[in-house]
Amino acid sequence: MKLLKRLGHQVLYRALQGFILFIRFMPYPLAIGLARSICILAWMLDSLHRKIANIQLAQALGLEKTMLLSLKVFMSQGDIFIDAIRFSYMSDEELKKRVRVEGKQHVETAMASPRGVMMITGHMNWEILGHIPRILGIEFCIMGDIMKIPGIQAVIEDIRSRCGLTLLPPRGGMVSLLTGELRKGRTIGIIIDQRGREYHRVYCDFFGMPAPTNPAPALIALKGDALILPVSAVKNGRTYTFRFDEPIDSRLFGNDHEEIEKITDCWKSRAIVSLSSAMQTWLETVIRRCPQQWFWIHCRWLRRSDMKRLDPSVRGSFAHRVASIAEKKEDS
Repeated sequence: MKLLKRLGHQVLYRALQGFILFIRFMPYPLAIGLARSICILAWMLDSLHRKIANIQLAQALGLEKTMLLSLKVFMSQGDIFIDAIRFSYMSDEELKKRVRVEGKQHVETAMASPRGVMMITGHMNWEILGHIPRILGIEFCIMGDIMKIPGIQAVIEDIRSRCGLTLLPPRGGMVSLLTGELRKGRTIGIIIDQRGREYHRVYCDFFGMPAPTNPAPALIALKGDALILPVSAVKNGRTYTFRFDEPIDSRLFGNDHEEIEKITDCWKSRAIVSLSSAMQTWLETVIRRCPQQWFWIHCRWLRRSDMKRLDPSVRGSFAHRVASIAEKKEDS
């Protein structure tokens, strides 16, 4: 049985490598067209994630009609998939032609400091941002999940290794590992728009609604005495714009986080909650500039089980449910 499983993983790995080779050498417009066509089909067939995107778009942006926008959200995932593969195999010279960088002065300010730097972003062309080391020569590390299927994991590691970033395994504790990197004056990257678990009890205003928020990024930044460097990526035709905004100094949010030993107690720290909120405010501004490229398919405010039960025809049911859950957690 183990031999058959290993053979199966090898076959999957070879098949994925063949598919990547196919995507690499296919004409770019054809590759993008193929990926978008598959995403359109997914939008038509995957009623749950289409519903999730439509409800969240309507409530967050105050839109009456969201079908076309949610379709663009799905199609954007196809672009990320193709570009993540093709960018990984481009030369540095070709890659730099495909990326425009704004806010270099903010990068220079952050990197000139002896303190560690935490680059933050959201689920918005995030895989493309992994090429920052090749474009700007900045070394940084991230922590990534390990896929249960070795064949898929091997392909992901190969693609990410071509970006020039360092991938830390999710072992030994995310908070301690990434805090340690910051304390050594190094640079890390982290995604900040993950839903927090219910027992975290940290809620941040996000598009006018309380969103359960993972407090780990703020906790790591504070414990690591980091300068926080916000960065976003927006696609325009065949090129991307990487925009670096003004660094956020974690020291400005206080030091009551020093009393926090467990992530489940982060809600007790004013510094952690305030910094988490500041991060979400920045991200909301970024998303509003180009909403179709954010990952609205992800359940940001409610769990998937709650989203399944929602009736989108009942106006205000989503916002009411979000508010009621947040109130219960604050009262508990």
